[in-house]
Amino acid sequence: MEIKIKKESERELEFEVIDEKTILNPLKQKLLEYEEVEYAEWRVEHPLISNPEFYVRVSKGNVKKVVKKAIKELKKSIKELQSQLEEKE
Repeated sequence: MEIKIKKESERELEFEVIDEKTILNPLKQKLLEYEEVEYAEWRVEHPLISNPEFYVRVSKGNVKKVVKKAIKELKKSIKELQSQLEEKE
């Protein structure tokens, strides 16, 4: 997966995600759990010919740090799920 930053400031971040869509809904949901996140959403112009764009805005703090925090928490949740599935084998 590759991203291209389209817009960046202390409180706002917009990036294009190359060849990936499945992680965007979980990322959006995780971000919206945080009090400091005012807005998080993604869109795709056309699913066959364009890449999705993700936008997030925070009321306080650094937006990149908030996004990194959400990604770390998602990774932890996925590892826990994987561990539980391996125990059931």
